[in-house]
Amino acid sequence: MNNRTTTAESLRTATLGAFVGPSARIPLAIAVVAILFVLGAVAPTYFASDFVLRLGNEGLLLGMLALSVAFLMNQAGLVALGAASVYGGAGFLFAIAMNEWDLTPLGALCASFLIIVVYATVLGALIVRTNPLAFMMLTLAAGEMISHSVLLEGLRDYTGGADGLVVNFKGLILGMEAADFASPARFWLVAWIAAWFAGLALWAVGRSRLGAILRAVRENEERMRFSGFDTYLPRLIAYVLANIVAAIAGLLHVLNAGFAIVGGLIFSFAQDEFGARGLTQLLTGIAIVVFIVVFPRGVVGGLWSAARLRARVGRRETS
Repeated sequence: MNNRTTTAESLRTATLGAFVGPSARIPLAIAVVAILFVLGAVAPTYFASDFVLRLGNEGLLLGMLALSVAFLMNQAGLVALGAASVYGGAGFLFAIAMNEWDLTPLGALCASFLIIVVYATVLGALIVRTNPLAFMMLTLAAGEMISHSVLLEGLRDYTGGADGLVVNFKGLILGMEAADFASPARFWLVAWIAAWFAGLALWAVGRSRLGAILRAVRENEERMRFSGFDTYLPRLIAYVLANIVAAIAGLLHVLNAGFAIVGGLIFSFAQDEFGARGLTQLLTGIAIVVFIVVFPRGVVGGLWSAARLRARVGRRETS
């Protein structure tokens, strides 16, 4: 009887182990991710109001911008302070291409995207050779240069100055009209898919050979150079990739005519609450400092680290 019981328990344990074994973890993770993706794409359009969806769209786009900065900082150890200029500059280029160059909507979209890629490549080729502090200051200077250029009085007729430019296109982009992009419910799916693709693409790059080289260069560039690795091209590629993600977010923003992962959503909702109290700048500054201190790896990264720590403590207590 004892032998039968022991055998049954062994078989049950082996069966459970097969379900949660390494071979089953990847399909299980893919299934969970797919469910989350579908739920996030569909559920908000049924249960959230237009106001909440509009804030959510802003949060997703700002989240893509934050992802681009975090990717470059985490993988290459480089802080790009001028990412917002690429985010806004892509939208400005699209509007100028539509209003001044008389391009079709799709042509204006492609032209503005290519200009940003060329700009990022040229700027990156000049500054990625510098040390991280100099890189940070140079990206800040480049961003300020673009910002002040847009505000120049002599270019006001071309750029619209501080008032910006109105974008109203006719035709289809990605099978959608201008009214579709302006609809919070319809644009939610576009922003959701774009944010997921951006996150998965940067995650894949981080787990590739390029990501491994970037992290090794971040830790000790001199050793990598002496080992025969090219330390210049990988950082240039990473910088261009980060700017591509920021440009896509900026183009989606201007198409939505509103205004950019979880942190971005919190930022958007918080901005609305802070503005209602008339202390937007003060409370936003305090909130950013608190979030950086409490969640140095981001909201999701912080919660994931806390969950792993709790699981580790639980295993120690069990053993």
